[in-house]
Amino acid sequence: MSKTFTSWSALKSALQNEVYSAMEETIDKSLVNARDNVDYFYNSSVGVYQRTGQLGNSPESSLTGSGESVTGEIRLNTAIQYDPSGRDTQTIYGYAESGELLGNGGFWERTVDDIHQNIQEAFGKRFK
Repeated sequence: MSKTFTSWSALKSALQNEVYSAMEETIDKSLVNARDNVDYFYNSSVGVYQRTGQLGNSPESSLTGSGESVTGEIRLNTAIQYDPSGRDTQTIYGYAESGELLGNGGFWERTVDDIHQNIQEAFGKRFK
Protein backbone atom coordinates (compact mmCIF):
# COMPACT_ATOMS: atom_id res chain seq x y z
CA MET A 1 0.00 0.00 0.00
CA SER A 2 2.06 2.91 -1.25
CA LYS A 3 -0.49 5.63 -1.83
CA THR A 4 -0.78 9.21 -0.74
CA PHE A 5 -3.91 9.97 1.22
CA THR A 6 -5.50 13.39 1.43
CA SER A 7 -7.62 12.72 4.48
CA TRP A 8 -7.55 10.72 7.66
CA SER A 9 -10.76 8.93 6.71
CA ALA A 10 -9.29 7.80 3.37
CA LEU A 11 -6.20 6.42 5.13
CA LYS A 12 -8.32 4.75 7.79
CA SER A 13 -10.56 3.13 5.18
CA ALA A 14 -7.57 1.85 3.18
CA LEU A 15 -6.00 0.37 6.32
CA GLN A 16 -9.26 -1.33 7.29
CA ASN A 17 -9.56 -2.84 3.81
CA GLU A 18 -5.99 -4.17 4.03
CA VAL A 19 -6.61 -5.65 7.48
CA TYR A 20 -9.77 -7.37 6.23
CA SER A 21 -7.96 -8.69 3.17
CA ALA A 22 -5.06 -10.00 5.28
CA MET A 23 -7.46 -11.67 7.72
CA GLU A 24 -9.41 -13.24 4.86
CA GLU A 25 -6.21 -14.62 3.34
CA THR A 26 -5.11 -15.94 6.73
CA ILE A 27 -8.42 -17.71 7.32
CA ASP A 28 -8.60 -19.19 3.82
CA LYS A 29 -5.06 -20.60 3.97
CA SER A 30 -5.50 -21.79 7.55
CA LEU A 31 -8.68 -23.70 6.70
CA VAL A 32 -6.81 -25.50 3.90
CA ASN A 33 -4.03 -26.28 6.39
CA ALA A 34 -6.54 -27.57 8.95
CA ARG A 35 -8.11 -29.88 6.38
CA ASP A 36 -4.72 -31.14 5.26
CA ASN A 37 -3.57 -31.70 8.84
CA VAL A 38 -6.76 -33.56 9.76
CA ASP A 39 -6.37 -35.68 6.61
CA TYR A 40 -2.92 -36.59 7.91
CA PHE A 41 -4.60 -38.11 10.98
CA TYR A 42 -6.15 -40.70 8.65
CA ASN A 43 -2.80 -41.42 6.98
CA SER A 44 -2.18 -44.47 9.16
CA SER A 45 -3.18 -48.10 9.20
CA VAL A 46 -6.87 -48.64 9.81
CA GLY A 47 -6.96 -51.82 11.88
CA VAL A 48 -10.29 -53.53 12.57
CA TYR A 49 -12.11 -50.34 13.60
CA GLN A 50 -14.14 -48.76 10.81
CA ARG A 51 -13.54 -45.02 10.91
CA THR A 52 -16.52 -42.70 10.51
CA GLY A 53 -14.58 -39.84 8.89
CA GLN A 54 -16.32 -37.33 11.15
CA LEU A 55 -13.05 -35.68 12.17
CA GLY A 56 -12.13 -35.28 8.51
CA ASN A 57 -15.34 -33.36 7.87
CA SER A 58 -15.04 -31.17 10.96
CA PRO A 59 -12.71 -28.25 10.03
CA GLU A 60 -14.66 -24.98 9.68
CA SER A 61 -13.90 -21.30 9.49
CA SER A 62 -15.63 -17.98 9.91
CA LEU A 63 -14.75 -14.38 9.17
CA THR A 64 -16.89 -11.65 10.70
CA GLY A 65 -16.79 -7.94 11.06
CA SER A 66 -15.60 -5.01 9.05
CA GLY A 67 -14.24 -1.59 9.69
CA GLU A 68 -12.43 -1.45 12.99
CA SER A 69 -13.10 -5.01 14.10
CA VAL A 70 -12.48 -8.17 12.09
CA THR A 71 -12.45 -11.62 13.63
CA GLY A 72 -11.45 -14.89 12.02
CA GLU A 73 -11.77 -18.35 13.49
CA ILE A 74 -10.61 -21.83 12.53
CA ARG A 75 -12.25 -24.63 14.49
CA LEU A 76 -13.23 -28.28 14.52
CA ASN A 77 -16.98 -28.74 14.60
CA THR A 78 -17.75 -30.70 17.75
CA ALA A 79 -21.49 -30.07 17.66
CA ILE A 80 -22.22 -33.36 15.91
CA GLN A 81 -22.29 -36.13 18.51
CA TYR A 82 -19.76 -38.88 17.95
CA ASP A 83 -22.05 -41.78 18.80
CA PRO A 84 -19.94 -44.96 18.72
CA SER A 85 -17.92 -44.10 21.83
CA GLY A 86 -20.39 -42.83 24.40
CA ARG A 87 -18.13 -39.81 24.97
CA ASP A 88 -18.59 -36.26 23.75
CA THR A 89 -17.02 -35.34 20.43
CA GLN A 90 -14.57 -32.83 21.91
CA THR A 91 -13.14 -35.56 24.15
CA ILE A 92 -12.75 -37.94 21.20
CA TYR A 93 -11.00 -35.25 19.14
CA GLY A 94 -8.72 -34.62 22.12
CA TYR A 95 -7.79 -38.31 22.16
CA ALA A 96 -7.11 -38.15 18.43
CA GLU A 97 -4.93 -35.03 18.79
CA SER A 98 -2.83 -36.58 21.56
CA GLY A 99 -2.26 -39.82 19.64
CA GLU A 100 -4.48 -41.95 21.87
CA LEU A 101 -6.57 -43.17 18.92
CA LEU A 102 -5.60 -45.11 15.83
CA GLY A 103 -4.26 -42.31 13.65
CA ASN A 104 -1.59 -39.63 13.52
CA GLY A 105 -2.00 -37.13 16.34
CA GLY A 106 -0.75 -33.58 16.47
CA PHE A 107 -2.97 -32.32 13.65
CA TRP A 108 -4.33 -29.38 15.65
CA GLU A 109 -0.91 -28.37 16.95
CA ARG A 110 0.33 -28.27 13.34
CA THR A 111 -2.73 -26.21 12.40
CA VAL A 112 -1.97 -23.65 15.11
CA ASP A 113 1.63 -23.41 13.85
CA ASP A 114 0.31 -22.94 10.31
CA ILE A 115 -2.05 -20.19 11.47
CA HIS A 116 0.84 -18.29 13.04
CA GLN A 117 2.82 -18.61 9.80
CA ASN A 118 -0.19 -17.51 7.72
CA ILE A 119 -0.68 -14.44 9.90
CA GLN A 120 2.97 -13.48 9.47
CA GLU A 121 2.78 -13.89 5.70
CA ALA A 122 -0.60 -12.25 5.05
CA PHE A 123 -0.10 -9.27 7.35
CA GLY A 124 3.65 -9.04 6.73
CA LYS A 125 3.30 -8.46 3.02
CA ARG A 126 0.75 -5.71 3.58
CA PHE A 127 2.29 -4.01 6.61
CA LYS A 128 6.08 -4.14 6.35
